[in-house]
Amino acid sequence: MKKLLPLAAAALFLFSVPPQQCQAQDKPLPKPEVRIHKASKPVKVDCDLSKYPGYTIRMDKQSYEILMYNVWSGKEDLSADIYMLWDDDALYVAAKVTDDVPFDNSKEGPDIWDGDALEIMLGLDDKADPKRMFFGKKDYQIGISPGNEKDIKAGEWVWRRDDYVGGIEVASVRWDKGYIIESKIPFKALGGFKPEVGRKIDFDISVDDADTHKRELQFTWYGTKNVYADPSEWGIAVFAAPAPALALSFSSVMMVIIGLIVIAVFLAFVARRPK
Repeated sequence: MKKLLPLAAAALFLFSVPPQQCQAQDKPLPKPEVRIHKASKPVKVDCDLSKYPGYTIRMDKQSYEILMYNVWSGKEDLSADIYMLWDDDALYVAAKVTDDVPFDNSKEGPDIWDGDALEIMLGLDDKADPKRMFFGKKDYQIGISPGNEKDIKAGEWVWRRDDYVGGIEVASVRWDKGYIIESKIPFKALGGFKPEVGRKIDFDISVDDADTHKRELQFTWYGTKNVYADPSEWGIAVFAAPAPALALSFSSVMMVIIGLIVIAVFLAFVARRPK
């Protein structure tokens, strides 16, 4: 009889939980959002990141690595800052990638994922089911590659789109710890999509990394290893107004603060020095 008492108490607790509380526990967590600021002047695809108001996404932790079949050895192995802008004609996506073996991609066409590359996922249908697990007519997966600095130039591929006839611009350049890649994706290549301030789209982005002529690591902002095929795993991007002209990145703000502290310490030292 004594053994039955705890079971009876547990059953009473379960049946006493309000239905709305059970539903709240089943409610999915809100998806993360990023803001894409509108460009305040014409954008040139030249890998100069100063035109952007700062990075939109930073991926530099183990938690972003989703393939899990190779060991990530740290930020020097793979990490990336993602930069984004838009205007009335196009979406601009760039990345400053830290990579100890950059420009390792000799693949073209649908195979460019199997090397150093970016994969950009876009869902442009406002009425699409956010829980859909298959691509709809207005879902896109776009790959951009920096090439190999030899016979393979920077290029792009749009999967599942036999009607794609070109138009996306891609440029890449080396920096001392990896490579910078920048792309212009015209909205006419996205079915004539019309952006406006405040409009939201489904979005995710992955950074592929190869060190031995094949992909070994993949960082993804929000989704899992199925992000390339499952739109339900994507986050959200919001088209925003131009960033304030005086907007500073976090690192710039910290440099200003440190500079002010140094000046204050110096002035205090001068004031206390014997005359």
